[in-house]
Amino acid sequence: MRRTVLITRSRDDAAELAALLEPCGIEVKPYPVLRLATVTGDRGWRAVKRLLARPQDGERWLLFASPRAPERLAAQAGDHGAEALLAWPAAAVGRATAQAAEAAGFPVALTGPGTGAGLARELNARLEAPADLVFACGHHQRPELPRALEAAGHRVHPVVLYRMDPTPPRELPPLGPRVDVVVLTSPRAARYYLEALGGMPLTCPHWALGPTTRDAAAAMGIGCRIPPRPDMESLAEELCRS
Repeated sequence: MRRTVLITRSRDDAAELAALLEPCGIEVKPYPVLRLATVTGDRGWRAVKRLLARPQDGERWLLFASPRAPERLAAQAGDHGAEALLAWPAAAVGRATAQAAEAAGFPVALTGPGTGAGLARELNARLEAPADLVFACGHHQRPELPRALEAAGHRVHPVVLYRMDPTPPRELPPLGPRVDVVVLTSPRAARYYLEALGGMPLTCPHWALGPTTRDAAAAMGIGCRIPPRPDMESLAEELCRS
């Protein structure tokens, strides 16, 4: 019987996992507990404009932690007189984010593992002196990446480009007759998944993409396994084996 994996993402965001699981005969069912909204006019742009007006006194990089950020940064940079950002070297969390940055025209100089903490370690090892880092992010960005970079003496300038709003439970798709596995994709997604189900998670195995989501889910009473690497390829390998 064909197995079904429920993932707390939209159909577009779940496409990579769906393609990876199709050869194993596993169907991916999107359950988008969060939906995307673009943010414009964030006050972080003012700090970026001040930075660009100053003489450069060290390296300058862009940071991307999500595939949702690069296209929005490219679109808004011109509106704020910040076209110079488009030529800065970019550091990305994971391959999917790096591909989105390249597609938006950014020169990706560093692709880290699928966690902010992992990218911070690699970037800290690479930068020899304090640098200015513009972090293109969402409203609810995770703190691991900027916190680790600031602890190493770098200056992080966040610019909020999007937010993920909760999807009203009545607008979520029906769960259907069979769900064999649930994949939780962020701490907030875990929270709204649980709320949509009235506080009772499905009685099937749960997976999280990484330790941050696993730990957040555990605090809500949801036990999750995680793949060896925090990326879709590693997750797909584990789901196909299980």
